[in-house]
Amino acid sequence: MITRNTYRILIWVIVILVATNLSMAMSFWYHEHQDKKAADAAVEEQIELPSEQRARFFRDQLNLNQNQLEVFRELNREYNRSARRESDELEHLRIEMVEEMGKNPPSQEKLDSIARKVGELHSELKEITMDYYLKMKAVCDSTQQEKLKEIFLSVSKSKDEVDLPQRGRRFRGGWTR
Repeated sequence: MITRNTYRILIWVIVILVATNLSMAMSFWYHEHQDKKAADAAVEEQIELPSEQRARFFRDQLNLNQNQLEVFRELNREYNRSARRESDELEHLRIEMVEEMGKNPPSQEKLDSIARKVGELHSELKEITMDYYLKMKAVCDSTQQEKLKEIFLSVSKSKDEVDLPQRGRRFRGGWTR
């Protein structure tokens, strides 16, 4: 039989445990929201930073004068806004495509439609990039134009080349045909 003192002690232990659990849960919730706020702030800074870094990069690489630099900054802002919209839509379509492929059975018609939209957006993104390049080129002298071409070639090669396994070469745990 439980005595009155034992009963009181058990109640206080339960109260302390409940209070500890509540404070721990509130602490986890608070820190999770603080981390989310910090991540959101970092993303906002990351979105704004590349434009200025890119303008400085071009200024240093192409030896731009002040007038050229102002034009490049405006072109960067315009390009970033346009390219960001297209990139966001592409990301949305990729997610939609993976979700559709995960269905049982997936709709081939829907997947084909998504693939066409992705192709159109890629085309639009390339047109935005070409327009950006040509407008920058128009501001440059002949020496700067050559350096600009080298920069764009370097970026194009590094982002567009995909290393695919080739015939007769070993790759990640197996031989290709």
